Amino acid sequence: RFGNSTLYNDEIVDFSSRGPGIIGDPKPDLMSIGAYGFTPSNVLKTTKNSKEESFSLFGGTSMAAPLVSGSAAILMEGLHKQSKEYDPFIIKNILMSTAQDLQNDPFTQGSGLVDVNTALDFVNGTEGMFLVYNDASYNNIKKILDPTLESINSTSIGFEQFKYPTKTMPMTSWFAGQLHPGDRSKATFTIENPTNKPINITIKPTTISLIKNTKYDGITKVGQQDSILNKSGTFIPNYIPLSDIKEQKELGKLFDENLIPKESSLMILNLNFPFDNFMNKTVDYANDMKISSLYAYDWIDKNNDTKITSNELSMVNRAGSWGTVQELRIAEPNEKFKGTPLVGVYPIPTRYSFYLGDTGQNSTSMDYTLTASYYQKTKWSLIWPESETITVPANDIAKVDVSLIAPNDLQTGNYQGFITFEGQNHSVNTPVSFIIKKGIDKKDSLVLIEGKQNNDVLFGSGYVKGAFDMSNRYMAGDWRQYYFDIKDSSINSAAIEMSWKTDDTNLSVFVMDPKGRIVQSNMPSGVFGHFLGWPSLDWLGNSVFSQGGGFFPVKNKDATSTVLYIPINQTGTYAILAHSTLFGGNSTTEPITIAAKFSNISSEIILDQSNKTEIISMTNVSESNPFNPIISNDSKIIDESKIN
Repeated sequence: RFGNSTLYNDEIVDFSSRGPGIIGDPKPDLMSIGAYGFTPSNVLKTTKNSKEESFSLFGGTSMAAPLVSGSAAILMEGLHKQSKEYDPFIIKNILMSTAQDLQNDPFTQGSGLVDVNTALDFVNGTEGMFLVYNDASYNNIKKILDPTLESINSTSIGFEQFKYPTKTMPMTSWFAGQLHPGDRSKATFTIENPTNKPINITIKPTTISLIKNTKYDGITKVGQQDSILNKSGTFIPNYIPLSDIKEQKELGKLFDENLIPKESSLMILNLNFPFDNFMNKTVDYANDMKISSLYAYDWIDKNNDTKITSNELSMVNRAGSWGTVQELRIAEPNEKFKGTPLVGVYPIPTRYSFYLGDTGQNSTSMDYTLTASYYQKTKWSLIWPESETITVPANDIAKVDVSLIAPNDLQTGNYQGFITFEGQNHSVNTPVSFIIKKGIDKKDSLVLIEGKQNNDVLFGSGYVKGAFDMSNRYMAGDWRQYYFDIKDSSINSAAIEMSWKTDDTNLSVFVMDPKGRIVQSNMPSGVFGHFLGWPSLDWLGNSVFSQGGGFFPVKNKDATSTVLYIPINQTGTYAILAHSTLFGGNSTTEPITIAAKFSNISSEIILDQSNKTEIISMTNVSESNPFNPIISNDSKIIDESKIN
């Protein structure tokens, strides 16, 4: 399945953690090698006299984190040798300012791939190198997090008073803050030139825009064998030429003849299949599942026989979560294929159980849809630098002010892009993100945020993607965040309905108050809520306490919606966080609609009858039904329809 070689690397793996951060800041900061890397086998040997090969495939956070830590150590050593002062922010900013662009969006790659050699070039003052940071991100983050300190017992953690430093901390990425539509945010960027020559830099606000989608429908064939590697129990994917994934034909328009648009900086392949193909729900839940994974290859037909064999394939990237949608990404796709671009759909030959693993039962065919999405970098019209070019003197700094103007029509959610600082020999990708929040100015405000089906599989408001995984990463769903700015102090409650389209999709939903506390969730807390103060069991996974954990459909209203009743205990910004724990799989994205009402609930009901207000106590209750209040006989109700 991996082909004859893996000539290409530096592609982002499907299970890499994505942003934004919980407050909307641009995350991740950086990436490093973490999947299918070659590691000395003695790192992994389980026995003293193991006869494994010298190197083994290995990966994950266990590889990426120490590689970045080691890069930071080397960088600190280089600074120390030159007697230069440093702190954690300087180290991070140098690593971010010298990272290799992977052509993905900020919420996927941050600045890019850590490159310790380039980082040392900056430390050593190599010609053309420079560093970028701004003064606004830390203050914007601090402004949001400051209220959380009110609820921290400082003395219990050894502080007389725990608070964030007042000193501004420089950061390469720009978090422009929590904004209302039409608001402006400003940052001053500092560009540091350690070299002996001036540097001319162009400032380019960029975003990643969808060029086109193409689509292909198919049915898997299970248990196909390779004619070269004809080995029992070893099977090959179903091969589909990328050219078969065609653009949808419109009236009066022919199919696009260009296989991969020449301007593409990123290609995303998605494989999705219906939930009832993925899971057999007539047996015990999650005990009978069929999984298909996704591969991309460069095929060079060495003997010109038009037959695809494993020795003619080089794998470019793969995806294989336990879910209904697979996703793989290929940067600069026009450069990655020397022969024929080939897609592999691999139906795992046996069925799986969430609880037991491989059941040993043969799998069967399943319907699927392949989608190819192509993206390019374009100008981001929301960002306005005071100057598009700047010259940084030798061994000096230069500063430039940059403004972000939020359009009036943006709905609540997270938004992302880059500012690229481009010199002749070096470029810096500065990740940028901001939040749009919905202002709630008065009680009884009704809010409707309509969901939308979207072909853009990067990131956007009003829909989720099918990124869930029922294996050990059971909470790896696609997260969305919505923000409501409560301005009326008389509002003390909210009712929010979140709805989606497909019965087999499920969302876990949380609500955070301005102090960062989870005050409501549609995933109950059970015994841990009572004894430990936990707000939810969403993170417990497959345990006897979890009621199914994040992968099980906990729906408190119906198959396509959930309702939360939220206590509002102060003014400020309340955040709704939702992630897909299950996904129907009939498409790659699914609309989310939010309907909300912000009110004042008290022990009194106000009735308006012909300009006359009567306050009626609700303390009396019916003996037959204690939950039905009785309105006293002397209370006059002229029109019951006026009761709100």
